Amino acid sequence: MANNSRIKNWVSRLFRASDTETTYLHKGEIAVVFLIAFFIAISMWLLVNMSKEYSLTISVPIQVTDYSEDMAFVSAPPENARVGVNGEGWNLLSIYRNPPEITIPYSEGEVDISEIVQREVGTYTDINVHKVEPSRITLQMEPKSSIRVPIRPDLDVQLRAQYEIVGRVRVTPDSVTVIGAQSAIDTLRSISTETLRLRNVQNSVERSVALTEPDGLALQDVSEARVSFQVTEFTEGDVRVPLRARNVPEGWEIRFNPTILTIRYQVPIDQFSAAQEMVLYEAFVNYSDILRDTTGVVTPRVEPVTDELDLRLQSIQPRRVSYFQVVPE
Repeated sequence: MANNSRIKNWVSRLFRASDTETTYLHKGEIAVVFLIAFFIAISMWLLVNMSKEYSLTISVPIQVTDYSEDMAFVSAPPENARVGVNGEGWNLLSIYRNPPEITIPYSEGEVDISEIVQREVGTYTDINVHKVEPSRITLQMEPKSSIRVPIRPDLDVQLRAQYEIVGRVRVTPDSVTVIGAQSAIDTLRSISTETLRLRNVQNSVERSVALTEPDGLALQDVSEARVSFQVTEFTEGDVRVPLRARNVPEGWEIRFNPTILTIRYQVPIDQFSAAQEMVLYEAFVNYSDILRDTTGVVTPRVEPVTDELDLRLQSIQPRRVSYFQVVPE
């Protein structure tokens, strides 16, 4: 009752004419007046504008039916068609909210999607179709077949400075069975995961990632895989290595300038002490490279001599060296 009395008093004050009194509205009353005016304005706009002609593009689902479950599409038909329509705004609103579904009984060969869309849209009042994409599709099926292919991880990983991946990236399971038309799976070499995006990584990673399913093919046994890899902090070191010549004919001698290379490398922090006590690399030039050279300088090759450490070669100084041959007497 108190609320009804308050509303009546507010309305009477709002519309009462008075030469001696100025009427002031409370903030709540101003908001009510604004909302009423806004609602009236929107209603008038809709009445005027929704009666005009408009063009609209809608997505119409496509469903192929009446085919054997033992068959598979050589090329999967599109799931939707983009249909351009025009008509009065109120009529377009109805088709936008409830687009028709295009059902196509399977028949091998070319199908005129545009004709089917025209027929389905004809059930809506005063709506015209002016574009259908795709306008035609080709249906072709083959008996189903299966193949087992490896799973390939798709990684977009940025590591924190001085951190590196140690060992190989593991995927569990490492393969998946794919079912589809024989001609479609004949060229299939692997199935990739969705992209695993990680930033500023400094710890080992183990994540479940969904598999991507190629068009027209089906994954039989798994839909995701676990991707894991180890990450550790690396540090830098350098070592001086004598340069040798390989495969030199008996009696010949090759001398280099300089004779020592400085090799900079990275190694996990927990392996750094062991690296200081081991011979890590050998540097050499094959005699065949010298025979092919016409400039007087060659590029040395560097190879690790141990597989006990996770070494990462960073740089070699100098990158090229001069040489001369000592002719046998």
